[in-house]
Amino acid sequence: MKKGTLLVFSSYVLWGLLPIFWKLLADVDSFYILACRVVFSLAVSAALLPALRAAGRARAALKDRRLVGLMFCCGLLISFNWGVLIYCVSSERVLDVSLAYYINPLLAILVGFVCFKEKLSAAQWASVLIAAAGVAAPMVMAGEFPWLALLCGLSFALYGAVKKVANIPGEISTFMETLTVLPFAIAFIIYCELNGGPIASGQLAGWRLLLLPAAGAVTFLPVFLYSAGIRSTSMGLSGVLMYINPTLQLLLGLIYGEELSPDMLVTFICVWTGTIIYLASGAMQRKKAAVTAASEE
Repeated sequence: MKKGTLLVFSSYVLWGLLPIFWKLLADVDSFYILACRVVFSLAVSAALLPALRAAGRARAALKDRRLVGLMFCCGLLISFNWGVLIYCVSSERVLDVSLAYYINPLLAILVGFVCFKEKLSAAQWASVLIAAAGVAAPMVMAGEFPWLALLCGLSFALYGAVKKVANIPGEISTFMETLTVLPFAIAFIIYCELNGGPIASGQLAGWRLLLLPAAGAVTFLPVFLYSAGIRSTSMGLSGVLMYINPTLQLLLGLIYGEELSPDMLVTFICVWTGTIIYLASGAMQRKKAAVTAASEE
């Protein structure tokens, strides 16, 4: 396996195993953990910028008002995504997280169609419609709708769209997007502690207190690995490897004893079917493009 591919593979494995970390803090308020995650993610990324020789580029980026605005949007979207993810883990709904990242590529297709006027093939439309039918299945079968999964997946798809517009390296964007939402995070932590928050009340102490700064490392590391590896890894291969993430989350949800209800099973089957069609369509398009390029040489 090439170095770049190995880095991308590792990033998806780490993202997939992340619920294990959040389970250790399951009894702490999700919003408090989210705020701490923002603070320590910024601390880690700021500390590593000089080592990555990106400090100068980060300072230059901070002078670009348009870029700062885009990074603020990214900060809000990824904070929302993180918050939903942490809440799902703490409330024993890891399967919703898994579903969110299974449908994320299909949601990204729709975002590309709406925001960037990207054309969709018949197979891509079919994959989106089948996945949409699967997402609607719980509503029809059980009177419920997988809002958490949809909001988690959609927020990440929109986050990717804004990042595409910004077009800056992952280590710089992670620094800037957390920096722009830092005041909200610090204000919330102070408010909580003044009103008997986890640290003030002794809920977080000893080794568990060390998990808060560790949240910065577990957030930054997969982003850094992905950013370093994707430059030498094809988007097609990266797209296939990405399904390692929700598959691991699905397995973790089942290990944690969550029930895969009949309506949720139908949802997963539809989403998997749509995903297979999407991947097969992409593979056929790449093969056709390669044959066309070879014939023109």
